Amino acid sequence: MRHLTSHHRSRGFTMIEILVTLVVTAVGMLGLAGFVARATTMSADSVQRARAAVLVNEMAARLNDNKAIAATFVNADGTNIQLRGANVAPCAGLVGAPLQLCQWNNLLAGANDGGSGARFLGYRGCVTRPNVADPLYIVTVTWGSMNAATPPADACGAGEFGDESQRRVLRLRVWVANLAA
Repeated sequence: MRHLTSHHRSRGFTMIEILVTLVVTAVGMLGLAGFVARATTMSADSVQRARAAVLVNEMAARLNDNKAIAATFVNADGTNIQLRGANVAPCAGLVGAPLQLCQWNNLLAGANDGGSGARFLGYRGCVTRPNVADPLYIVTVTWGSMNAATPPADACGAGEFGDESQRRVLRLRVWVANLAA
C-alpha cells in the first residue's frame, strides 16, 4: 500500500504549475520589452546630443576663425540671431558673417548628414552676446527629444518643438579675443 502512495506523488506537472510558469515568463518578457524600448529612446537622445555638440562647436570655431568680424554674428545690440535650420539655404554670393551663418543654418538643417534625419529633428541655433562691451558670445543649439524632462530656461528655440518639456538645449560660452587691443 505504501508503494502505491509514493507512486502517485511523483506523477508529473499539474496544469496549475504550467499556468504559473507561463504567467511568470510573460511578466518577465513584458519587463524586458519595456527595458528595450526605454534603452532605444535613451540611445536616440544621446545621438541627438552628440550631434548638437558638433553643431555648437562648429559655430564656436566659426566665431574664433572670424575674430575681426565676430560682432557681426549678432544684432548690433547683441541680441539673439536665431537660425531655424528648417531648410537648406543658398549661400552663394554671401561673404563674412552672413556666409558663416548661412552655412551653419545648412548644417542645422542637415545638409551634410548623409540622410541621418537632422531635418526631422529640427535643430535650431542661436548666437547671442549678453554684453556688447565683453567679447563673450553664447552659442546655443536646441532640438526636440522623444523624452519629457524639465523645460530649459534658455529662450533659444522656445515654442518650436510643441511641448517645452521635450525641448533640449546645449550651450557653449565662447570668448573671442579682441584683436584691436
